[in-house]
Amino acid sequence: MAKTSSQSAESPPAHGLVRAMSGKMIALGIALIICGAVAIASPAIATMAVTLFLGLVLAVGGIVKIVQSFLMKERGGFLWQLLVGTIELLGGLLVYFNPMKGAIAITIVIALVLMAEGLAQLGLALKMRSQRGVGWMFLSGIVTTVAGAALAMRLPYDGVYAPGTLVGISLLFAGWAYIAIALAARKTGA
Repeated sequence: MAKTSSQSAESPPAHGLVRAMSGKMIALGIALIICGAVAIASPAIATMAVTLFLGLVLAVGGIVKIVQSFLMKERGGFLWQLLVGTIELLGGLLVYFNPMKGAIAITIVIALVLMAEGLAQLGLALKMRSQRGVGWMFLSGIVTTVAGAALAMRLPYDGVYAPGTLVGISLLFAGWAYIAIALAARKTGA
């Protein structure tokens, strides 16, 4: 399907989608900024909340795998599924009931997630490079990647406070990036 001359003069289709979604992108950006500010204001609470939630998720996942192992006993893999489920259940309970020690383990996970998220944001920014305001997405990706690397390098010293603070900073930059892209799209469309 060939482009018409009017299509080639217009902005790419992704730009129209960004403009159409700009209200939702601004709302998402505001929500991310608020969550980031809360995480920065209460870093220990933010870290503990993540730790407790992950402990609970692991425990529930472990229970599900244990039950599944008994339901699939005839199909093979029973022992493997039972072992994995038991490890997840015990690990989840340990993290849930001892969140301070779990916070150090969570810090490693958060550092890896921040680095992966930052790289993904950089990839998204490259894909959206024709959009106005995408520089903020590049900046957000860089800040998030650096925050994850900084967190990983400071282990175990900042195990309780740093994850909440760095995640908060990452959320602030991501929120501002969404708002900047949406506002730029609206300005271009006006």
